[in-house]
Amino acid sequence: MGAWTQLFPPSPHFTEAQTPSLSGKVFIVTGGNSGVGFELAKILYSKGGSVYVAGRSAAKIATAIGEIKTETAQAASSTAGQLHCLTLDLGDLSTIAPCVSAFLAKESRLDVLFNNAGVSRQPAGSVTTQGHEIHMGTNCLGPYLLTKFLLPTLAETAKSTPKNSVRVVFTSSGIIDLAGPPGGVSFAELEPGKHSGDINRNYSSSKAGNWFLASEFDRRYAKDGIVAVVQSPGTLRTPGWNGTPWLTRAIMAPIFHPPKMGAYTELWAGLSPDIKSGDGQKYIIPWGRWNMTPKKEHLASLKSKEEGGTGLAADFFDYCEAQTQSFAYKY
Repeated sequence: MGAWTQLFPPSPHFTEAQTPSLSGKVFIVTGGNSGVGFELAKILYSKGGSVYVAGRSAAKIATAIGEIKTETAQAASSTAGQLHCLTLDLGDLSTIAPCVSAFLAKESRLDVLFNNAGVSRQPAGSVTTQGHEIHMGTNCLGPYLLTKFLLPTLAETAKSTPKNSVRVVFTSSGIIDLAGPPGGVSFAELEPGKHSGDINRNYSSSKAGNWFLASEFDRRYAKDGIVAVVQSPGTLRTPGWNGTPWLTRAIMAPIFHPPKMGAYTELWAGLSPDIKSGDGQKYIIPWGRWNMTPKKEHLASLKSKEEGGTGLAADFFDYCEAQTQSFAYKY
């Protein structure tokens, strides 16, 4: 039942119509130049937000910004915000500090960080610049370091904004219910030379890791007024499927949804008044609602041993810290 309702969700209830004016608010959307991120950036911009589109290619970001302005020219002529370019490669930890420096040179506040970007279904054996398994490095280590750098700005923003409105949104996937190591993540498989040859297992591991990070950031930084949550945007017609065999895509075509629907999931995660501190251990599914039937093994991973769980999420958070610490505090 859980998988079925994620594949065929009910109509969204938090769209542009429910989004208030975002004038004066600042957002970062990683991967905002294509797919779900593009549609999300478009909505935030049309409602008056100052949106930083972060990605690997400045040229592609510039093209996307032009397209967003063109597509919202009439509807948002009087309410549009601002669009900015940020370059970073989440698969190369050395690019993240310069990205944050560029952002902080322009801004002193950040209302919501959307960790939207990621890679999927990359060939077995693929690694990041630093040699980490490509899915884990790009989907977890990069966003972890980016979030860590931005914590002071998020905390400062929370001092002068409504409670629970400053957020970090991580991106997971429904694949965590279908594949992956026991508990969500296998540390043994993260060691160099021991990466799994199963691309679905690797991808699922990184997406479970995103939930673990949301839970731990939410738990550890609630005192600073920061809310962290995780969401699965849905089964969408996005570039992430480009590397999948055409036959697989043809079979799945009937259940693919437009990228904009995934943007509604992220919009709810980032802006809905229904979300509060402590919701990091919950899981958001399409198109903006809670998963009422999460896997018990994942819930056990989120809990400490003192709480009757395995403590895997906390261990994973510490793993990300250890793997990124040499790239910290250099801006």
